Amino acid sequence: MTTTATAPLVVTDIAPLSPGQERLFDAEFALPDGSWPAPGTPTRLRPIDTAAIRIDGPLDTAALRHAVTALVARQSALRTSFRRRSDGTPVQLVADHAPDPMTVGTLDLPAGQEVPTAEELLGHAPAHLVDPRHGPLFRVHLLRLAEEWHVLLLQIHHAVSDGWSIGVLYRDLSELYNAAHTGRDADLPAIPRTFAAHSRQMRAERGGPEEQRQLAYWRRRLAPPLPGHPAEPSPGGLSPVDVEPVLVPGDLVRDLRATAATSAQRGGVAGPFLAALALVLHHAGGEPDVRIGMMISNRARPGAEHLIGYFVNTAVIRLRIDPTMTAGQLVAEANTAVTEAIEHQALPIQDLYQDLRDTGVLGEGPLYRVTLALNTMRTTSMTLDGVRCEDIDLERIGPRRAPTSIEQRWVLDERSGRLAGTLTWRTDTFTRPGIAATLTGLDQALRAVTDPHTTVADITAALPPATPETR
Repeated sequence: MTTTATAPLVVTDIAPLSPGQERLFDAEFALPDGSWPAPGTPTRLRPIDTAAIRIDGPLDTAALRHAVTALVARQSALRTSFRRRSDGTPVQLVADHAPDPMTVGTLDLPAGQEVPTAEELLGHAPAHLVDPRHGPLFRVHLLRLAEEWHVLLLQIHHAVSDGWSIGVLYRDLSELYNAAHTGRDADLPAIPRTFAAHSRQMRAERGGPEEQRQLAYWRRRLAPPLPGHPAEPSPGGLSPVDVEPVLVPGDLVRDLRATAATSAQRGGVAGPFLAALALVLHHAGGEPDVRIGMMISNRARPGAEHLIGYFVNTAVIRLRIDPTMTAGQLVAEANTAVTEAIEHQALPIQDLYQDLRDTGVLGEGPLYRVTLALNTMRTTSMTLDGVRCEDIDLERIGPRRAPTSIEQRWVLDERSGRLAGTLTWRTDTFTRPGIAATLTGLDQALRAVTDPHTTVADITAALPPATPETR
């Protein structure tokens, strides 16, 4: 038996972490004293995310393998690992190539079972202990169930990707496969700068004139002084959470989009959704000043839209709820808040938080307790020539422990005209009946804000009775 030697990896670039990567490592990987854990020891880092795509038809396996190799060559973030310098500064290392990230196997279903379960699929792509110092942080597993029936499992870690990146990955991998399958050159946008180069630029801009301009905006936006929400840390940095499915049907999404387009300040579906969510949070807590941390792509720099990488930032959407306001007025204010947040999205949220604390604008506790990630980049599954692709939902619903201080985390993707995703909520802060009331109330509030003439008082009066938090 002979073996083929694997060429050693050569580091071709070293760059600082992006601000988003800094937040991720501080929150989920670093120990309380700031040091990194010893290699091989368990960490709080979230396991690799896994997407599953069912492929029906005559799949060209050779073209797929070529496409995966070409994708890793094109997107340098997929060849990245992380280290600390001798002075403790974390950096990202980009290798000249990566070991073959694709494995091929078979999955035999028990007699009488027509489709694999999520557990069976995940069993073939286990999320081993994730250590960002060692790759690959991107893995591909192709499972053959029948001659013309496969499941493609894609695993990618947050340290090298964000929600927008998954849309880029689907687009690039589809085009690279189709080109290899038909023997033509791939037609993809040029990538003038790597993610590492963007990270260096973001580091160079920290504290510079543009950051100061954006900081001045956020100081105005978040004045007068914000009351703090005292945080209750969980032992070991892990909080008990539960996960609920969330679905906004297509007809309601169309109504929300039309509502945003006809409001005084036009915008996309995020504005009406935030307005409705703010109403539900106001109804539950009684606070007229609602703050929601909205995940924002942070890809305004030229060329960034075509890259896989962890660019994402968080913007504070602050809405003041007045019972005499109309839904149209509230949606217009939410649209304005989203538009201005996009225009001032580059200031790292950790820099803003520190400034607000230092200047006394923010009291004790976090800027927000609720976050929203609304992903609209990937609206369809992969599109491979000659076969039919369909996403398989692998989201694990139910209780677990997670490294988070956020009390409600909404993550929604736009798929086939619908918004589908999850609500992750801390069980040491909310009760299950309270979350059920929240989900019912959100559906009612989303429908209510599509009528621009109804008042906030009328909307909240019709919402389910608020259930006290367990705190």
